[in-house]
Amino acid sequence: MPITDEKSLRTWLEGRPREDAQAIATHAALRVFPLWGRAMDRDWARKGDLTALPILRLNLTSGVARKYSTPEVKEAAAAARSAYAYAAAAARSAAARSAAAAAAAAVAAV
Repeated sequence: MPITDEKSLRTWLEGRPREDAQAIATHAALRVFPLWGRAMDRDWARKGDLTALPILRLNLTSGVARKYSTPEVKEAAAAARSAYAYAAAAARSAAARSAAAAAAAAVAAV
């Protein structure tokens, strides 16, 4: 069965072990990670003091936790999720400030 979209992926995953979906999610996250890392040199990321490390940590620990689920790895994965949540909130806040500044500049230019 070819997987061509989200619906066909969901159909294919039905009845398969949960680990299959986790493996695909980890693989997809690692494939887009370079795009996130490249964005870290933009103004909004620097203003928010963001780095790619929390996202990398989340991706790597979630992949390890899927395979080797020990209490220590679960704790590291929880810490990585927390670091990711902080980074995501900071990114949203920085992006909102940047958009507001751009809008104010556009209005002032008129």
